[in-house]
Amino acid sequence: MIFSRLRSYLRERKYGVLFLEFIILVVGVYLSLQANQWQNNRQNRAIEQQYLVRLEKDFERSSTALIESIARIEMSIEKLELSLVILSNEKREEGDYQKLFDALQSSSIMGSFDVYLATFEELKDTGYMRLLESTELRESLGNVWQKHVTVSRTSEIRNMLRGNALPVMAKYVKPLNGNKLTFDAESLEKDPRELYVAMSIIRSNLQYDLNDSEHMLALSDQTLDLVRTQID
Repeated sequence: MIFSRLRSYLRERKYGVLFLEFIILVVGVYLSLQANQWQNNRQNRAIEQQYLVRLEKDFERSSTALIESIARIEMSIEKLELSLVILSNEKREEGDYQKLFDALQSSSIMGSFDVYLATFEELKDTGYMRLLESTELRESLGNVWQKHVTVSRTSEIRNMLRGNALPVMAKYVKPLNGNKLTFDAESLEKDPRELYVAMSIIRSNLQYDLNDSEHMLALSDQTLDLVRTQID
């Protein structure tokens, strides 16, 4: 029908009417495309908000877990440092052995690096990362993910070093009646240097865990702040 009218206008040389109908047609197509684009943008924005809420929950959990892990590591480092001072002394008092035993018990603590990345992985794998309007947020998410991958790999090496030290430390634990354990002071006094070296290894690796955990926490908190600025 449109083409028949166009031919009629051309035959009758109604160029003004022809131009007007052409403009109306173009404007109609443009408005239709704009309406579709607006609808798509609205849908994408709704999906983005859903992901942002999930990201907020993930990073709230991450920050809480990292804070708790940092507290455990700091406590263990404090006990190990005190034990290293005790082992450096020529003589030890009776109460020192309990402090050494407490340090042995906490020596198995290590950085957990609990960062919850399930929502980020979903965004990355599905291609929905493009729905996040903030470039700064996308970069921050990538930084958290990359740091987590790097720390996970290096912590495997630290765990190997711990694996060599822990059996040495276990030699200074002896059983008591009733399935209880105590510190073997007699074995220690034969040569305290072996336990000193083992505790030094554990303490050094825990310090690395602490540094990485604090860096992870800073990145997690930064990302959480960015997520919250994007939530309506």
